[in-house]
Amino acid sequence: MEIKLPEGFDNRGKAIESLIQKEFEAAESELSIIKEGIEKFLLNNKGYLSDEVEKNAKFELVVGDEKAMSCADFIIKLNNRRLMLIKCFVGALASRERQVIACARLIDSYQIPFAIVTDGNHAEVLDTLTGKVIREGIEKIPSREELLMLMEQVELKELSPNRIEKEKRILLAFDAIKCSINSGE
Repeated sequence: MEIKLPEGFDNRGKAIESLIQKEFEAAESELSIIKEGIEKFLLNNKGYLSDEVEKNAKFELVVGDEKAMSCADFIIKLNNRRLMLIKCFVGALASRERQVIACARLIDSYQIPFAIVTDGNHAEVLDTLTGKVIREGIEKIPSREELLMLMEQVELKELSPNRIEKEKRILLAFDAIKCSINSGE
């Protein structure tokens, strides 16, 4: 059986590589649109001020001799406390829950209490300490007013030293296999 290559390709490998690159670029473009929408949603619908929404918060992960960069799309900071971390994805949210939890546990000196995973239309709000989904739906992302009230109920806890390395490895694995296209790599 003869396989017909797409126009302009004389090599099957290059044709496959080109198709994968086009898919990657399409997903990256879609992710960019999702991030823009979430930022507007946070500012216009949820009442956050622009200086309370930290964008593209990058941090270094060091596991043994390996160093890598990871990133949260948005972090909400009220009264000098990071309270909510948001990562945007294209695709199934449930498959990204563990990644966003690890990120919220590692990005600061304490665990950011709420971790959110969203595709721009749907969202899951997770309790970082337990790893459990506590709310579902984009409209269930806490508003500024609501987060100010929740702030009084949450305790900012450090991650235990024996969990730090495990969480680093989890996040590094997700980032390494490109489960997210959130840093334009």
